[in-house]
Amino acid sequence: MNGKINLLLGLCLICIAGSACGITTWQGEATGYWDVRSNWAGGFPVSNSTVRLNHDNQSNAYTVIVRTPAIADQLWIDTYADVPVHVRVDSPGSLHFYSMRMGFKAEDRESSFTIDGGSVWGLDPIDPSITNTSFLVGNNPGCTATLSVLNSGLLSVQGSNGLIVASSKESIGRLIVTNGTIQIKDSLILGQGPGSNGEMTIAGASSVSITGTLHIAKLNDGAIMPTGTVSMAEGTLECGTLNIGAHGKASLTLNSGDIHAGTGGITIGLSDADGQLNMHGGTLQTTDSFMNIGHADSSGLLSISNGMINISDSISVGSGSRGVGQIDQSGGSLSASQLIIGDAISASGTLNLYGGALTTTNLLIGLGGTAQCNLYGGELLIQGIDNTALQISNSCINLQQTMIQWANSNVTDWVTNAVNTGTICYSDGFAPGTYSSTGFDGQLVDGDSVLYWDNLDNGSQFGHSAIWVEQLSAASLYDTWTTEYELAEIDAELTADPDIDGRDNLTEYGLGGNPTNANDVGILPTFGIVEVGGTNGLEYVYRQRSDAAARGLEYFLELNTNLVDGVWTNSGYGVTGIGEIDAAFEAVTNLVPTAPLATRFIRLRIKSQ
Repeated sequence: MNGKINLLLGLCLICIAGSACGITTWQGEATGYWDVRSNWAGGFPVSNSTVRLNHDNQSNAYTVIVRTPAIADQLWIDTYADVPVHVRVDSPGSLHFYSMRMGFKAEDRESSFTIDGGSVWGLDPIDPSITNTSFLVGNNPGCTATLSVLNSGLLSVQGSNGLIVASSKESIGRLIVTNGTIQIKDSLILGQGPGSNGEMTIAGASSVSITGTLHIAKLNDGAIMPTGTVSMAEGTLECGTLNIGAHGKASLTLNSGDIHAGTGGITIGLSDADGQLNMHGGTLQTTDSFMNIGHADSSGLLSISNGMINISDSISVGSGSRGVGQIDQSGGSLSASQLIIGDAISASGTLNLYGGALTTTNLLIGLGGTAQCNLYGGELLIQGIDNTALQISNSCINLQQTMIQWANSNVTDWVTNAVNTGTICYSDGFAPGTYSSTGFDGQLVDGDSVLYWDNLDNGSQFGHSAIWVEQLSAASLYDTWTTEYELAEIDAELTADPDIDGRDNLTEYGLGGNPTNANDVGILPTFGIVEVGGTNGLEYVYRQRSDAAARGLEYFLELNTNLVDGVWTNSGYGVTGIGEIDAAFEAVTNLVPTAPLATRFIRLRIKSQ
């Protein structure tokens, strides 16, 4: 590779030493080869010349094919006419110049520049008079242009202004890399002009390397934000800094492959931006750097369903003034030295853990701005060894079906204090018996849920101290109910009737009655005649516990036509609606047809499983 670079530089120096070659244009209307001199008007392209394709209002689309080493100063792929122009650099062809621009006006039929196995070198100029070294894909308002690097092709942009895709107002620029290589010395910007759209797709065994910054949507000037997107199916992407949304709307989706950011870190939503990072597979990591989600006046979202993210420094969610940041994790693994939710004053941060593994040395919640931490599933591992590793201010951890493992050897004081101060809230939880019901160091009961903790200092069954929530078993929930009414021994049995009101404990338990007060049997069913489709029917409404399944309760109706010798059957009716009564009970509405029978008897049955 170095030999090829030196050869091209030598060619460049020889041409610069000669006289200026001016502007040369394509003169044939048919597809042809770059190295055929008769295809050019204004002289054959050499160093210090500007090549303008489609400058003379060609009437037909055509393709310029580079199959040998070629050289020029600037390449302008303009489309003044309504037809596109295409450039293709085949293997072993090569082309080098200082700057390039693609696209002229909205009527452009998507001109393209394709490096198909060949190589293109954008060099840093030796001549100080040459200052415009940008590569622009979609450089005029309303135009569309595509740059593709395919099949071991190489694009090396060494100029000081890098590569800009969709640089002008409402332009569309596309960068496609499939089994190709891109090397950029300065920066890559996807979407710079107001209302523009810059896109990059990476697939196959591709490599994209950017020494400076990858900006996905970075507004240059104007009020209408640009859009930038990156879609990565395979390959590698390396950059010094990754900004997903810097004055614009941006997204990066990683399905497979590897992304690496250097010391500049990763920011999702940098300034006046909307940024989103979607991880469905692959790996993403930083070296000696951070991740900010929702920086100044921006919103940022990290969504991970699979794959691995490893941030060597901290992740700040809601990291700048008036920033809004959020992490939604449903799978995969996410790790950082420190995770800060709501980092800056007037910022807000949210963590929703649905699944997967989240690992951090320190978890700090709401110390600067507002914060929410919802642990709905998966596993949270805190590697800090003392109580300062998990700090919560003006917020709470909502703990449901997540196991918290903590390198802190004794969490008893922290847990009890957190419950007393409201900085940890718990509900729902794992199914009863998910983890060991013996040997833990403490438990607290709230409604239908039990918060357990197990300290490492006396032989935990886990690799660290552990905190988790389990739902009470059906038997435990019933025992809690009997304890509430101080029922014991025979009076606590399901079939007992302590207040002698004709309704056993199971009925009172199911309907919300008081088993020690004969005047309180709960809310009894109601019924009335309704008309459905011109036919009368009986509407029967009963009360049931909202968490009936967790309590092992089953509610159903039985019908009979004759109380003397008839048979009760659980059929002949339908549930037409379920509505909330309060936090504990709901109303179940049933429709019982009356025709053609003249007599119908109905009873509610409650069973304990």
